[in-house]
Amino acid sequence: MSAALLDPALKLAVGEADFAAAAERLARTGRTRVPGLFGDGAEALHAAILAPDQPWVRTFLNPLGADIPVATLDASSPEDQAHVTQQAYAGATEGLQFLFDRLRLGPAREAGAATPQILFDLLDLFNTEAFLDFARRLTGDDRIAFSDGQVTRYLPGHFLNRHSDANPKTERLYAYVLNLSPGWRAEWGGLLQFLDEGGDITETFVPSFGALNVFAVPQMHAVSTVAPFAGGPRYSVTGWWRAKPLERG
Repeated sequence: MSAALLDPALKLAVGEADFAAAAERLARTGRTRVPGLFGDGAEALHAAILAPDQPWVRTFLNPLGADIPVATLDASSPEDQAHVTQQAYAGATEGLQFLFDRLRLGPAREAGAATPQILFDLLDLFNTEAFLDFARRLTGDDRIAFSDGQVTRYLPGHFLNRHSDANPKTERLYAYVLNLSPGWRAEWGGLLQFLDEGGDITETFVPSFGALNVFAVPQMHAVSTVAPFAGGPRYSVTGWWRAKPLERG
């Protein structure tokens, strides 16, 4: 995919009316969605995510704080694979827990991972002045100076319990989710849900293909469990718009 499909599409794929409506909704509710951000470019991004050598890792809260390479899991016994899932489920009844696959784009590039270049190009695009200005205009927040990114894959049984994304040390201002699952249906799960202080769901975003979801941090939200009958994995590129880059070391 050429850069031309990504950069100019910011103006070509998002009409002024859609942009204005999205910005107004974000200002009013703290969350919004921008439909069809990259136009046909979303199909190329989806195809890149399906690359067979993608170095996925499975992430969940565990005492070691370590992700597990999916290739290692796939080579293990069914009992060992089930143990990882059950370990995640055991901690999910109360408090924060999650289970999904991810590929952190910055570290993957540094490690020379066999990941399609277009995904690294997307991360670069997210940090161009043109895109950061898009983010500032959408949010009305001039503090935005950096965007990180990871590709995520939710398989049947994967989930993300309620949490707020609050982390003062990393200066997260807004979370974003670029949805890259064609034809996703609400009954398949994997829904981005927003909750009030009482734990009631106040709004739900179905992962519509090509739509960019954005919401202010902190804000209580969750991703519902993907159903065993879902028509495929739930794919997205997610991250945060931050006030400064993350410090290494």
